[in-house]
Amino acid sequence: MKHLLRDILLKRREEHKKAEEESKAVVEKVLSLPQLKTARYVLLYYPHRNEVNTLPLIEKLLKLEKTVLLPKVSGKDILPIPVKELTSLKEGYAGIKEPEGNPVPYEVIDTIFVPGVVFDKKGHRIGYGKGYYDRFLKKVKGLKVGLAYDFQIVDEIPHEEHDIPLDVIITPTRVIKIKEAKEND
Repeated sequence: MKHLLRDILLKRREEHKKAEEESKAVVEKVLSLPQLKTARYVLLYYPHRNEVNTLPLIEKLLKLEKTVLLPKVSGKDILPIPVKELTSLKEGYAGIKEPEGNPVPYEVIDTIFVPGVVFDKKGHRIGYGKGYYDRFLKKVKGLKVGLAYDFQIVDEIPHEEHDIPLDVIITPTRVIKIKEAKEND
């Protein structure tokens, strides 16, 4: 079931014609998050395979003097590395641009923006299937925010007891607060 959902929605995302326009709408919603105003250390991702484009958000947060972190894959782990400018990134795991440098401690990260292929309304996600973010999210306490296009949201996806749900999912048209969604079930 997970493989089928991943394959169908990954293909749909890669062919999504309104990605740039809808990414702008997601970024606007992200910038209005109250938690982002006080966050000091923010982990984002470098967009890959037509994911919600975070590059304008990265640039904006750098101007706001936030410590922007990007993931660097090391073995089976994600290391949160500070970034000063996007031009300093190098091609890394799976051809995704990554920073160089020393990681910050996991406990200082206030907000984590997480990519995915499929999300459900309870905060579960399906990524590419390698488990990098699953392992990472277990180590961090900050606000966990999924960024997605509306078609990537489904009612429910299969998940394991040990999966770490996200706190919020932001699409071009809505902000899904997971705690509230669970309380309304």
